[in-house]
Amino acid sequence: MIVTLALAAMISNAAPAKAAMDMLVPASQPREAVAILNCMVTNDGHLTGCTVQGESSPELGVGDAALKMASRFQIDLLGPDGKSRAGTYIEVPVRIRIR
Repeated sequence: MIVTLALAAMISNAAPAKAAMDMLVPASQPREAVAILNCMVTNDGHLTGCTVQGESSPELGVGDAALKMASRFQIDLLGPDGKSRAGTYIEVPVRIRIR
């Protein structure tokens, strides 16, 4: 009965259907948001000069969170082709789970 009243209240407030469905997802199922960063690789494998190229949920601020974490990332200097990545830009996908 309470669930029915809650759904009726959400629908009557003209909330988008997607928002109502999001509220029905159990809290135990985390949402996942993704941001794509474009960063330069330093000589020691750290990332610098990062910018957000895209994010799945801009309203959640995932891009800003990924930018704040990027300075702590360190990658292997040798790329898949065996050449050094130092001084080059790479795309870095960052996935964040939201509970």
